Amino acid sequence: MRRFGGAIAALAVLAGLLAAPGAGAYTVQTIEVSEGGFNPAVCQMNREYLRFKNVGSTPRRVVRYSPTPGGGLSFDSGWLQPGETSREEYMGFPGTFRFEDFENPANYVIVKTPVFSATWPVECSPDPAKRPPAPPCTGAAYCLRVPGLAAD
Repeated sequence: MRRFGGAIAALAVLAGLLAAPGAGAYTVQTIEVSEGGFNPAVCQMNREYLRFKNVGSTPRRVVRYSPTPGGGLSFDSGWLQPGETSREEYMGFPGTFRFEDFENPANYVIVKTPVFSATWPVECSPDPAKRPPAPPCTGAAYCLRVPGLAAD
């Protein structure tokens, strides 16, 4: 009977450790996106989770196209409103990946995950000196905004 009591106590300790705060937690890297592009421009991360945060003043959509011809989108954040954060994407494969702004493909971020090792030094923190551009007419008392018109 004493053996079973010790096994039950060991299981209770193990269950308590697994239920402790932070148990099973994982790392998430956050890349900022705005009208001015991505911050940081290159994210070196381990094979963990990635998300995007819109720090700009207009909605943004982040996409990644499949490397196979005709593959379409392999990631789509959907339209992120200012201040909104995307869902987390698991970056479990080794390699280099390009995520871009749906409306302006010239704005993109390169995400690197380790190829020949399980982990490497993470360099994916946004630069606090890089701020998104100010929206037009901020703080101007008499700012004239002209709507854009299309002509065929």
